[in-house]
Order: sequence, then C-alpha cells, then structure tokens
Amino acid sequence: MKLILHDQNKRGSLDEYYRRAFKQATELFIVTAYLTAWDNELQLNEACRGFRLIIGKDFGITRKAACESVMQWLPAKRKSQFLVADLIAGFHPKAVFWSEGDNKYYAIVGSSNLTRAAFETNYEANVYSKISKTEYAAAKEWVKHLECKSIVVSSDWLSKYHESTRAPGSRRASAKDTSEKDIALIALKLPKPRGTEKQVEYRRRKLQTHEKKQAGLTRLFVRCANREIESREFYEQLPNYWSYKIGNRLQGHGFEISGAWSDFTALSQSFIRIIRTDEDDRDDVVAEEIDRLQELSVATRAAFLSEMLCLRFRKLYPVLNAPVRKFLTDKKFKPPSKASEGARYIDLAKKLRFSLLQNPEHAAKDLAELDAVIWLAYGKKKK
Repeated sequence: MKLILHDQNKRGSLDEYYRRAFKQATELFIVTAYLTAWDNELQLNEACRGFRLIIGKDFGITRKAACESVMQWLPAKRKSQFLVADLIAGFHPKAVFWSEGDNKYYAIVGSSNLTRAAFETNYEANVYSKISKTEYAAAKEWVKHLECKSIVVSSDWLSKYHESTRAPGSRRASAKDTSEKDIALIALKLPKPRGTEKQVEYRRRKLQTHEKKQAGLTRLFVRCANREIESREFYEQLPNYWSYKIGNRLQGHGFEISGAWSDFTALSQSFIRIIRTDEDDRDDVVAEEIDRLQELSVATRAAFLSEMLCLRFRKLYPVLNAPVRKFLTDKKFKPPSKASEGARYIDLAKKLRFSLLQNPEHAAKDLAELDAVIWLAYGKKKK
C-alpha cells in the first residue's frame, strides 16, 4: 500500500498511477462523484477487455465540457461505456479498480474526484494498493450494481443536465430528500395503449412456449457454430424451433428474405460466445459481436440476433425493430454520436432497462414484454 498525499506545495504521484492504470489495465473501472476536467492524452490499453467510467451529477458540479471531451476521446466501440449515475442521489465515490492480468489487481481510493484541482492544487489524500482477487471481484460487482442505475452519457442527456452556479456553503439536498423519479434527468414515459395488459399476457404465453424450444434451438446454434451443419441447413431447420406456427416468434415478416442467404455460421459463433460469457461481461461481448458481424456484413445481426438475445435474456436485451426505433424517435432519444453499431445497441438496451426501473407499476416487467407493448403502440396498424 502507498499513501499519496498532495498539497499546494507538494504534488503527489496520483497522475502517474492513473496513467499506469490506463496503459496497463486489462479491465478498468472508474467511479467519480464529479467530472470537471479530462486528460485527452490518456491512452487506454488496446487489450483492455472491460472499461467503465461512471460519474455523478449531484449539485450540478460535473461540467458538460469535460463530458464532451470524454465522448470525443472514447473510440466508437466504447461509446456506451461512459455513464452517469442518473438514478442515484448521494453518488460520491472516488475510486479506480483495475486488473493487469496474471492475477494482479489494484485500486486507488481516496478524496480525489476527476477534477484538475485534485491533481494540481487541492489538498488530497489517496491510497494506492494491490488488492486480492476476491476484493477485486467485490469491487467489480459493486460497479455493476451502480451501472444498473446509470445511463449512457450522450448529447441527449447533456441537453437536460444543468451545471450548477451554487455558491459554496449553500445547503445540499440529501439522498433522502428526493425520490428516484425526482432524481433522474432521463425520464422515459412508457406507452400504455389500450389493450396493454392483454398484449402482455399474450407475449408471456409466447415466451412460455419458447422455453420449451430453447434447448433444441441452442443445440442448433452450437452445431452451426461448430460447422457441423451449413448456413442453409440452419435456415431450413430453424422453423422447427422458432416460428409463427410454434408460437414463439416475436418479430414481423422480413426474415424469410434477409435470412435465406445469411452467414449463420458467423452469427451462431457470436450467439454461442454471448450465452457462454460471464454475466458481468455480457454487454461488452454483445457489442463486440455485433460489431464483428457488421464487419462481415451479416444481414441478420439486427432483428434476428436481437430477437434471439431477447428470448434468451428477457430482462437485458431488446428486439431491434422498427416500432422500437419509432418509440425512441418519439421520445427524442438518440445514441452517442459516432458510436459503433454494437455500442448503439447496448445504449438502447440500457435506456429500456432504465425505463422499466422508472416505471415499476407498468404492466411490462421485462424487455420482452415491453417489446410487445411498443409493438401495440408504434407498430403498423391493421386496416
């Protein structure tokens, strides 16, 4: 353990440890109550598998310009990994946790937020230390919990965020003073068209039907991923496990055309990697695989793969379809600028998860059920 002390006359080595973390980390998690400055010279290890930067917004101290700097600094594939604790009041951590491979884990914990003063002029006290694998796992789980109540920082969020001009010493609201609905800047009001309850019940029956077919469908994906069958055989056998006739297909028409000549070997390899990935890393792997399939020009990476993910992980991933896009357009929410296709999908997933947290009284209790309600509200009306 090393104590890092800083005052106006003695500059500590905090910035050196930050640079080391960025340069050598294979996973890196940063949580800070305030972000008022960002060092664009920081270089993140290209081999870093997992990255999260979660900031607070309490009292309006975080600066928009600093957020915009981070957004520009992030590569396209990581645009969904910069988040704000929008549903948390009293978000005041100052910590960095990272791994460097070979069972080496580290932490910096102390008084310093991501502000220029913290690294240059403030009186600050921080501790840098090696930590155990168990401690690192606990820290990672804690960050994951914070992430569940956070939303991706984008131009939409920044447009609703107000920087504070509060004078020092004025009263600060406590976490007990406000409810979650009062806290959040992003408030997605979910649709409740006539027939919502009936539509949700109908969707639940579809999902129950799918549970009986899921094991067989997974085996089909495994066989195709292992090249035991060709893409054409996968396409021909798929209706045995997923179809309107069986009653577990969610999306509309169109797959019959786009799917006929798709590369299901590549898509199956992506799907199997996703379902075998550790839960804490799954969002990152989903984004990586969607980006990989985009590079391979696999047309079924959108509606079909997203439906497979939605059927498998009902609480986590939405179906990527026209009604969902219309819903977000109606609510005037867009993904982070210049985000990769995979990052845009994870941003969408986080927004919809967030919306369910904000609307616990809604009939839909997961993203698969919410998809049915959005279809009812924004899908094509039968004439």
